[in-house]
Amino acid sequence: MKIHPAAIIDPEAQIGADVEVGPYSVIGAGAIIGERCKIQSHVVIEGSVRMGVENFVGPGTVIGTAPQDAAFRAETSSGVEIGNRNVIREHCTIHRAATEGGVTVLGNDNFLLAGAHIGHDARVGDNVTMANDSLLGGHVRIGDGAFLGGGSMFHQHVRVGRLALAQGRTTKSVPPFISAVANYALGLNAVGLRRAGLSAAERDEIKRAFKLLYRSGLNTSQAMEKAKASDFGSLGREFFDFVAAADTRGFVAYRAGLESDE
Repeated sequence: MKIHPAAIIDPEAQIGADVEVGPYSVIGAGAIIGERCKIQSHVVIEGSVRMGVENFVGPGTVIGTAPQDAAFRAETSSGVEIGNRNVIREHCTIHRAATEGGVTVLGNDNFLLAGAHIGHDARVGDNVTMANDSLLGGHVRIGDGAFLGGGSMFHQHVRVGRLALAQGRTTKSVPPFISAVANYALGLNAVGLRRAGLSAAERDEIKRAFKLLYRSGLNTSQAMEKAKASDFGSLGREFFDFVAAADTRGFVAYRAGLESDE
């Protein structure tokens, strides 16, 4: 281990092999830090935080502190779970859950740029990019491979589907595979789908699902019924299953004139 003498680590914290901790960082008693993590200067990790291996935590980041919830009670037992190989850059904040026994979750291989915030009880999947100052409210769900634009804000309980690109102030859920700005769907996240290795046929299936939901002239219930009778494969079903599971918050709408080429 490479622990700077100016770091403060509680004796009850569990620190794995080959962990680096920079000056003026504070690690509390409830922390479990996996092997080969690099924690830079002025980082605060407190409460019940479980972190996997090979994570990078940039200067000024705060993980595991109390949620920004006026109803939260300090005696609530909750925590944060972080997977492996995440890059968490400068001044990010990840709050512990507001619910008894709950956890805020960050999966594996995510990239959080400077100033990103993950609110209480949120769950972020794998291979997600949160650009600078993107903010997740409480209970937000982010699917694998999603990209969240810089300065974006996601209202509590919003969901962002797998491989979606979402940006702006978002108060409604964003179905998988699409590009959306501030509650409006533009089209497919074409670049993200190609980078994820989806074939032309798979992208065509997603495009067909998008057009049925948003550009067929049918209302949502009618589009859902037609989708059931159609020959969609797993990707089309994933798209419509997400829409079917939309709660009272609903999902992003479509506005003519905003569409991309795909």
